[in-house]
Amino acid sequence: MRRTFSKLDVHCAAEGCDVRIGKGKLFCKGHYFSLPKALRDRLWSAWRAAMTAYARAPRLEQDRLNREYQQAYQDCREYLRTVRPTSAEAMTTVAYDARDFASPHIEGGQPQQFNYFSGRML
Repeated sequence: MRRTFSKLDVHCAAEGCDVRIGKGKLFCKGHYFSLPKALRDRLWSAWRAAMTAYARAPRLEQDRLNREYQQAYQDCREYLRTVRPTSAEAMTTVAYDARDFASPHIEGGQPQQFNYFSGRML
């Protein structure tokens, strides 16, 4: 029996990673956040430039921007071969209620801490 693939059957581009990520993404969350910010910024900057040039720039300019994007993507994949994915615990964020910093006269005295994981308050 032949398996049919959905457009949503997209896996992380990191070598050896089988995590499903869905259409429109390149890496799973763990691998994406393992990349240094400079590499992530370079990747998305190159992607935006290539997509902007797709309909508006001359063909030679499109080709140049596509090569820059491909190089940024390959650099990310090369980097990910040397590191392990970031754990979910490392991606947990801590937020404070901004009202507690607005005025020392607000009830409670101390800022209230909120822990978030995957966009949800714990």
